[in-house]
Amino acid sequence: MMAAGANPSEWLSRARSGDRAALQQLLLSLHDRASAAISGRLPADLSGLLSADDVLQEAYIVVCREIGTFEGSEFDAFVSWVIRVAEHRMLDMIKGLRARKRGGKRRAIDVSPKGDDQATINLLEMLSVHSRTPSRSVARREDVSLVQSALASLETDYRECLTLRYVEGLGIEEIAERVGKTSGAARMLCHRGLQRLREAIERLRGGEAGSHKADTRD
Repeated sequence: MMAAGANPSEWLSRARSGDRAALQQLLLSLHDRASAAISGRLPADLSGLLSADDVLQEAYIVVCREIGTFEGSEFDAFVSWVIRVAEHRMLDMIKGLRARKRGGKRRAIDVSPKGDDQATINLLEMLSVHSRTPSRSVARREDVSLVQSALASLETDYRECLTLRYVEGLGIEEIAERVGKTSGAARMLCHRGLQRLREAIERLRGGEAGSHKADTRD
């Protein structure tokens, strides 16, 4: 439900213009409808491994990134668009889960090869979504905890710029003003910060994998 007195079309217009708070309000408002739509499409053989909440968390990351491509102006049209995005993500997740079940591989969050920052940005956007619509999925909470730990390990300037840029959704000029840097310096801190964050995630994930192996030997 929208907040009392809120105009869904106004929220949508603001979201399309880059207002992250307005977008988060829209996602909160449509969550129950989208959850009901996705729940009825989940395959029985993945019960316990995949929930509507898991799918929507992934879909919201895509929506946050691609809201500028949505051309409608009505809330119902936006809800339909979000559900379509969720359906596409659900199919990808089903395919991935079934492949892992066949291969017996342990689940790990995705970090792209060195030089590609998009996967790291996706993880930060996941953190942003989780802060507004916390996941009930244990696996998703583990992913969020890993990213939070990696972010906390960074130097203050990197951590602050990445949080402002990808979690709070501020533009470079706003970030520069907040941290007292030039726009060029803020942009560089974001760029280098993504590299540092990816490396931190890989280190933490490697340590987690080593701990898992030790546990199995014990």
